[in-house]
Amino acid sequence: MKFFSILHDSEPTMTETCYAKGQKVILVTSQIKNGKWLCKFTIPGSSHLDGGVQGQDSANGHSTEWEARTQAFQRAKLMLEEPQHMTQEQLPEKL
Repeated sequence: MKFFSILHDSEPTMTETCYAKGQKVILVTSQIKNGKWLCKFTIPGSSHLDGGVQGQDSANGHSTEWEARTQAFQRAKLMLEEPQHMTQEQLPEKL
């Protein structure tokens, strides 16, 4: 699956379900070999994919799992607030 391809050099993934703007947001968090954390989100029923960690290497991971999840959730909320005005390329990698 392309969604999980960024997490290929990581420990097993963990998922968490959150809600924003009445929409389910699934966060997929993984710890990479150097101890840093990556997190992507998906919104069931949406065609939008999280591009926040696309192309990210291990040096750009987050120091804590909480920080990685928080950043991914912020990206999801931003996308839900203005989906008609934003394309995947316009979403910020880190807030």
